[in-house]
Amino acid sequence: MRAGLKSRVTARCRDPMHPTPITDLLTRSRAAPRRFAGAALRRLLLALLFGAACHAYAGAGIDAYNRGDWDRAWRALEGQAQGGDTFAQYYVGKMYQGGLGRPADASRALYWYSQAASKGHAEARVALASLRDSSTVAPASAAPSSGAPLRAVSSVPCDPNRLALLGVRSDEGDGESALELGLLQESSACGEPDYGMAARYYKKAAERNLPQAQNNLGALYYEGKGVEQDYAAAQRLYGQAAEAGHAVAQYNLALMIGQGRAGEPNPAGMIEWLNKSAAQDYPRAQAQLARFYLEGVGVEKDPIKAAQLFLAAAQQGLPNAQYFYGHLTSLGIGVKRDVGTAADWILKAADAGVPVAQQEAAGIFELGLGRPANRMRALALYRQAGSAGVKAAAQRLEQAYRLGELGVRADPVEAQRWAALAQ
Repeated sequence: MRAGLKSRVTARCRDPMHPTPITDLLTRSRAAPRRFAGAALRRLLLALLFGAACHAYAGAGIDAYNRGDWDRAWRALEGQAQGGDTFAQYYVGKMYQGGLGRPADASRALYWYSQAASKGHAEARVALASLRDSSTVAPASAAPSSGAPLRAVSSVPCDPNRLALLGVRSDEGDGESALELGLLQESSACGEPDYGMAARYYKKAAERNLPQAQNNLGALYYEGKGVEQDYAAAQRLYGQAAEAGHAVAQYNLALMIGQGRAGEPNPAGMIEWLNKSAAQDYPRAQAQLARFYLEGVGVEKDPIKAAQLFLAAAQQGLPNAQYFYGHLTSLGIGVKRDVGTAADWILKAADAGVPVAQQEAAGIFELGLGRPANRMRALALYRQAGSAGVKAAAQRLEQAYRLGELGVRADPVEAQRWAALAQ
């Protein structure tokens, strides 16, 4: 998927905003709206934009999937998929297709691949094409009913005959065939990705004015994969797809012009394209706009608008937005303060693997804020957050092991280990 300039399922990024934890309930944002110009604006935009683009991961569920822990994977991913998380939808499709943890069901796999592919997930698009070639699979226009019968899947996307046919069609000018070949070459569906070949086929499809191909080719130019890195070319291609209404390209274009990669930073243009993408309910655009309204970057500071946008993205399953909406709700910033609702959203984000959410979730269970107190869960969450680099969590663990709190015995060696991580 081309969500952000290159979001990875396994990415782990510290959030540049460093919000106040839920446990500090008296803290309120009092910063006056700021205006930035020149280099200062550029530095702030880079920090915020890179931070926002680094949270496209499904967290604990993907980790469980990679370990073969199907029960945990289902518990973590199914709810996220139903909430709109693209990566979770793709992996739920994979589990249904492979019969991993539940009986294989190609009809349900088709449905979830369709959901992910509609948001630009490259490998979901490939898997979807494979399933649709099977005459035994029903259309995926709606979620399959419970108890849907098992259906066989016969075709595979890398069948030589199929690839040859797609190649012929692509050479004859069929943009959809070229796009599919580009997706296959960029993904791991046929082995190691071949970015050069992916770029070649994306170019053919882009010449047929297919917005997804323009967006994906733009991303390859941005990264310098399969082509020489060229920010101007990336921005031009994103612009073509964005003008055609491609929501992900609109988001990517907004980030590029905000960063000033191919010219001077253009905050007004960035906000314009983020608004267009967010208007199509693209959750990362909604979350990025929310960050700007919260900080007063390029727009007048508006916590109410920020909370509304975070909620819209959170309801689609974006973990970082779930955390921020929960955080704002815990403090009553832009939304009525409700500790129980705040805990709901923060725990969703923590389950998805957002480290700062794990830190705040630990505080929830330690102090019994919106949930019954549970020292064991608090300790486990502090460990997860501290190991991921959240200094406040490491500091709390140092104190716990030094004083024998949170149900652990005093252990100077362990206390020193966490103290080192808190530096």
